[in-house]
Amino acid sequence: MPLSETKLKSQVIDLLRREYPSAWFYKSADRWTSGIPDLILCVEERLYAIELKVGRNKPTPIQEFVIKRIQAAGGRAAVCWSLDEVKQFMKGGAK
Repeated sequence: MPLSETKLKSQVIDLLRREYPSAWFYKSADRWTSGIPDLILCVEERLYAIELKVGRNKPTPIQEFVIKRIQAAGGRAAVCWSLDEVKQFMKGGAK
């Protein structure tokens, strides 16, 4: 059975709590505001935003726009399709 975005989000939250215990994060659940990334974090005075996707799902144009705006404001933002991609992103890898 393929991994769902809900399951991936749960795995990512577990990782964040374990690897970044002092991090503040917000789990986006606002169905009325399009484009907000799934997770928004503050870690050591740095803003991170992660949009999670699985399988062949792709970010919507509004999600891509919001990610670019966060990056333009100095935050780090990315679309991640796996727990490994989230780990790489949080360690400063490509994205």
